[in-house]
Amino acid sequence: MSKMKERENNKETKLLDLPEGCLSQILSLTTPSCVLRCSVVCKNLYYIANSGLVWKKLVPSDFHPLVERSSTTSPSVKYLVLLLCRSFILLEDGNMSFSLDEWTGKKSYMIGARRLIFASGDVFGCWRGKPPKPKSRFLEVAELIGVNELHITGRIRAQLLSPNTTYRMYFSFMLEATSYGFDVYPIRVFLSRIDTNGAYVRGNYTSKTFYLKARPIHGEMYDDAEVEDTIDCDIIGNKWIKIDMGKYFNGVDDNVDVLEMTLMGTEIGLHKSGLVVHGIEIVPVD
Repeated sequence: MSKMKERENNKETKLLDLPEGCLSQILSLTTPSCVLRCSVVCKNLYYIANSGLVWKKLVPSDFHPLVERSSTTSPSVKYLVLLLCRSFILLEDGNMSFSLDEWTGKKSYMIGARRLIFASGDVFGCWRGKPPKPKSRFLEVAELIGVNELHITGRIRAQLLSPNTTYRMYFSFMLEATSYGFDVYPIRVFLSRIDTNGAYVRGNYTSKTFYLKARPIHGEMYDDAEVEDTIDCDIIGNKWIKIDMGKYFNGVDDNVDVLEMTLMGTEIGLHKSGLVVHGIEIVPVD
């Protein structure tokens, strides 16, 4: 009798022996990709993993206001979460994209050219709107007609980002074959933080310089640039290229209200043209 009791006391509790509510809570603390993988393990987990209670807890707290600002309609929360993990929705009159990272469930954005600030002139002056090339997220991108002073800024509120998460910002662009002025002097990119009082936060200032076009003497193409697709990066005008503008850790106790990403020329007197701006991407990296 004592041996039977000992065996019962040493019996391990299996995952599927847990109550349905407990399993639902466990899955809701994971990520969309993890829930999908669990749904194919067995029939019991399939039903739990497809329940609305699990998927509602997987979405960000401000998920519904974001969806309401888009033109997307869908029959279920699960459908929207999977849509955001595999694609994106457009916000702000189609000038900002919003998505979720498939592996972490954290929020990702891209600020389209129409929402950027072109200090050297409006889009129809020194810049002009044009139909996008293939793979663009937006209905319109911005092409530089000609300017001597280049200054592009994008802003996003820190509260829109996932908390306790490190983000990287990328400037996405391409150059027309007739582009001019980007192989002589580099451009500079930097990330600034603005507090709740509207003042710039000092410290941890990030600044980088890049040549957007191959320099005639050295023949080097892009300093640490990342190609967004598989097209040969030596073919100008046929791909979106992105350069790293810096990173930011979105801590819950930070006094940061707005993140400001800036690209600017390192000199004023040289004429520049042929730069096509896609936007600025803000993506979680942990």
